[in-house]
Amino acid sequence: MCRKCSTGCPRGMVKVKDCTPWSDIECVHKESGNGHNVWAILIVTVVILVALLLLVAVLMFCRRIGSGCGGNPKCMHRVFLWCLGLLRGPGAEDNAHNMILNHGDSLSTFISEQQMESQEPADLTGVTVQSPGEAQCLLGPAEPEGSQRRRPLVPANGADPTETMMLFFDNFADIVPFNSWDQLMRQLDLTNNEIHMVRADTAGPGDALYAMLMKWVNKTGQDASIHTLLDALERIGERRAKERIQDLLVDSGKFIYLEDGTGSAVSLE
Repeated sequence: MCRKCSTGCPRGMVKVKDCTPWSDIECVHKESGNGHNVWAILIVTVVILVALLLLVAVLMFCRRIGSGCGGNPKCMHRVFLWCLGLLRGPGAEDNAHNMILNHGDSLSTFISEQQMESQEPADLTGVTVQSPGEAQCLLGPAEPEGSQRRRPLVPANGADPTETMMLFFDNFADIVPFNSWDQLMRQLDLTNNEIHMVRADTAGPGDALYAMLMKWVNKTGQDASIHTLLDALERIGERRAKERIQDLLVDSGKFIYLEDGTGSAVSLE
């Protein structure tokens, strides 16, 4: 005998199951249904909070380990792989651990070595530490005869040094970096106002260094020497430009090195 399905639940109850050929609708009290929802939300919230706490703990731990690397890229890479293994699970952790072992010693040993290295300078107070280059300079043989180091440049065949230097002003613009032009001219005692005036009167920016060097020669006269220019380049940290200018002058045959202590000149061509 068939029964009609109920059309709804009594007051204070909610439907949790529809009518079927074998059973009527099922109703439960509202408090009971809400209770299930509350528990589900609570469980999900707790799981999310625990996961976030674990993530924060792992990140803080990895940051603490990474601080012992002292900025060493190799050490930081190992820390990253190890922490990545912690975040991705046991399998990934094993893989990361194997990668660390394949690249050298264990993480803890490497970090300990980095910490010892960072502490060594503090333990050497009062002790002069020499680099390999300095030791070689002190223990190595004297410079061979004919070395260019610290030898003054003089014009070949007794030419005028200022006039000969001015022949190369156009080349200097291709050697000295553009951003160092103003700084170089300040080292050569040109004022900021003089630099701005020269730049304003120059047709193109590429000709500015030539014009400023000519202003320096006109202002300084015979005191404007190639050595003053080279020393100024050294002071502003343009040692590479200084060396290239020296090579240019000597290779041109217009300048030669004055041999130390003899008063005679020597050409390096």
